[in-house]
Amino acid sequence: MNDNFAAELHRRATAALQAGRADAQGQGDRVPVARYTDEAMARDERRLLHRHPQPVAAGASLATPGAWLSLTYIGVPLLLVRQENGQVQAFLNVCRHRGARVVPEGSGSEVRAFVCPYHAWTYKPDGALRGVPESFGFPCLKQEESGLRRLATVERAGLVWVLLDASLAESDAGAALGALMDNLESLAGLRTPVAFAPRSYVVEANWKLLVDGSFEAYHFKVAHRETIAHMFMNNMQIVDEFALNRRLYLVKSKFPQDQPGVDGFDPRRYGNLTYFFFPNTTILVQPDHAQLSSLEPLGPTRTRVHELTLIPEAPASEKAQAHWDANVALYRRTLAEDYALAESIQAGLASGANEALTFGTFEYSAPRFHAQLHAQIAALQPAP
Repeated sequence: MNDNFAAELHRRATAALQAGRADAQGQGDRVPVARYTDEAMARDERRLLHRHPQPVAAGASLATPGAWLSLTYIGVPLLLVRQENGQVQAFLNVCRHRGARVVPEGSGSEVRAFVCPYHAWTYKPDGALRGVPESFGFPCLKQEESGLRRLATVERAGLVWVLLDASLAESDAGAALGALMDNLESLAGLRTPVAFAPRSYVVEANWKLLVDGSFEAYHFKVAHRETIAHMFMNNMQIVDEFALNRRLYLVKSKFPQDQPGVDGFDPRRYGNLTYFFFPNTTILVQPDHAQLSSLEPLGPTRTRVHELTLIPEAPASEKAQAHWDANVALYRRTLAEDYALAESIQAGLASGANEALTFGTFEYSAPRFHAQLHAQIAALQPAP
């Protein structure tokens, strides 16, 4: 871990405690309710998400060359394959003949070829078209140009990140992760962590309501009073921006109690670090592990949440298993409190009680996110 990074967090946490407030650099604002309910906006947001790296799988789920994984993510059928050179490559899981899904959802290893179930067009693990039955019927087929469509792919922090928009296949999939990802990977155990306790589930709320909650600590004392509120200073969160991404530091109660010195200061011991990768992925870093949450919009009022716990190594004993199970259980209880409130908010949005949601100065990061998201959507080319 970078010592300057730790020292700067120590300085700012100390200053925040002395001032009685975090060092927020923004102003409060209002966000129109329509941004949480509008169908057309929801469609544009899904298009935008396709253009930003998505953590679609754990790298460890593709352990050896020839390992493959078929899944659907934000409406896009994907096929991930670990190549002979050790890198993971993502493809659109769509036959180049008549568009059938080539591989049913699932996983496997030591694959030699993928055969489309419709007409048996066959593809190599690297996506190249290997064979076409009765190929004489396709005199104009350019076999070298008819492989599975590749997608820009990168493996960082133990996760496979993909740009789901095929027009960006030649882009650097990791570029948008930037310096924030470098900082995350500098933390012990988070360059190549092991995935633990994956789950996906649906929340009956707009995905941005879930993002909003991660950008402020104002709710902790009330919403989490039965779980984790006692562990943290009230409304004390420090925010850093990395272009569209963010790092947030939630100061723990033990910071003023222990009064740690700056030398050897461990931010993970005295606070929770949250790494937000625009627009829909959060990695919450705790002392010995991290929790990934990625949000998949299913419409303006429904969100599928994908979770992974990132741990240093697979549990090798019952004691280790119990330790990680307990951590996951607390995390899920806390998130359940947040998501129940999000569903409550969503249910009330259509009532007309509010034309906009109001955010205070210490909640400034949420409306700023909305402004950035709105600007990114405005810059999109019109849908065909």
